[in-house]
Amino acid sequence: MSNKSPFKKSIPYEFKDLTLIDTRSLIGGQWVGAASGKTFKLTDPEDDAEICDIADLGAEDTRNAIEAASRAFETYRLTPHRERRWLMRRWADLIKANREDLAALCTLELGKPYTESLGTVQYAVDFIDWFEGGIERTFGETIPAARGNNRILTIREPQGVVACITPWNSPVAMVTRKVGAAIAAGNTVVCKPAPETPLCAIALAKLFERAGGPPGVFNIVTAGVENTPAIGEELCSHPAVKHLSFTGSTAVGRLLNTICAKTIKKTSLELGGNAPFIVFEDANIEKAVAGLITSKFRSSGQTCVCANRIFVHASILDKFADALTDGLKRTFTYGSVWDRKVNFGPLYAGKGIAKVEDHLDDALGKGARVHAGGKDNTLGPNFFPATVVKGGTAGMKFMKEETFGPLAFLAPFQTEAEVIKMANTSDVGLAGYFYTEDISRLWRVSEALKVGMVGVRVGLVSAAEAPFGGVLESGLGREGGIAALEEYLNIKSITIGI
Repeated sequence: MSNKSPFKKSIPYEFKDLTLIDTRSLIGGQWVGAASGKTFKLTDPEDDAEICDIADLGAEDTRNAIEAASRAFETYRLTPHRERRWLMRRWADLIKANREDLAALCTLELGKPYTESLGTVQYAVDFIDWFEGGIERTFGETIPAARGNNRILTIREPQGVVACITPWNSPVAMVTRKVGAAIAAGNTVVCKPAPETPLCAIALAKLFERAGGPPGVFNIVTAGVENTPAIGEELCSHPAVKHLSFTGSTAVGRLLNTICAKTIKKTSLELGGNAPFIVFEDANIEKAVAGLITSKFRSSGQTCVCANRIFVHASILDKFADALTDGLKRTFTYGSVWDRKVNFGPLYAGKGIAKVEDHLDDALGKGARVHAGGKDNTLGPNFFPATVVKGGTAGMKFMKEETFGPLAFLAPFQTEAEVIKMANTSDVGLAGYFYTEDISRLWRVSEALKVGMVGVRVGLVSAAEAPFGGVLESGLGREGGIAALEEYLNIKSITIGI
């Protein structure tokens, strides 16, 4: 790629290294366009303006990437742990050195405020730092044998080609969380970034190359919305792919898992959430408000672990709603996402706005009322301000569907047993949060919530060192922590007679 920007629109940021920007895919160490010559348009959610054209690969291109990854695996799987560790260290250092340009790409294609984008780049580095430190700690075991003349031991081995399908709502950290763990464990990867946010994944692959990553170890296949199903089908059905890691909706995850079952692939699925956030009558309201703002409104409400159903004890509901309104006024600044003072951005696109408006209209039509915020068309085509709605009830859409936007629906409750029952009515179980000062209740509720992650007096549960994942229809497997590396390793048992 030349040192000239491929962007069709101007932005108030000057890139320090334009060679990080590319519109092609990476297959077997070569930067290529689609065999068909097709491209798709990438747009800026802040104003819906066109950014550039991206290579629109298909199933044939994806097969080439899988085969390149399969060939590379035969050599890379033999790379000593310490050499893999050094590779990860160099990659992390390069990401840190280019953090401002990566943040700018995130802001451009996702619409995330620039200051928040800097934070997500650091979060991405955290994962590589963690996996780098864990590579030499994926130990085998010795097991006492029942037969006295036998000795039993286990070793852990990489699985092969891993397919990673990453979401649009965190285009830097979701790549390092999946790809970083798989490569650290000794696998090779074909990564399919979301059609909405390919630029960050491309830049990360460029930095991996610069770190000395061998050709074919990290492959990128980009595609628009129309070609994405065909690529997904190829990644799930190709026999050389041994593991699929996917983050996205439960409906799509269910479909991909079905296809993978035909060749008995391992799957890691991080799917939808509908997180309960419970504020008990004994909670510290100031801390609960701060936690809810972090949980509900981070990334404008567009994360799978965002609080979605907010249950507040009836005796403190009015006080909590007023405190939350005041907190929102103090916390958020609206405006251009490139302004370093701004910390609240747009939803990704019109379909996000449509769902938020549908959930709000549904609640208002069933007796709820806006306490603060509401629709505001003056901010931009895809902006929706932080909004507080009182009077949530069981029959409203937000109780069953993930809003994925900055609406805080407050629903009253009376007893602990009642709220636990309401919180556990969902068929998904990713995260849950609650605030209490009662130590006995802390344990009771933590154990009672049917979720994979619980935040007690905190609004942020994701961290590189912690296992991330859900139960029920929120998915399979874990990302983050030592569990993430183990996801990408097979355990081999060796029995020796003496």
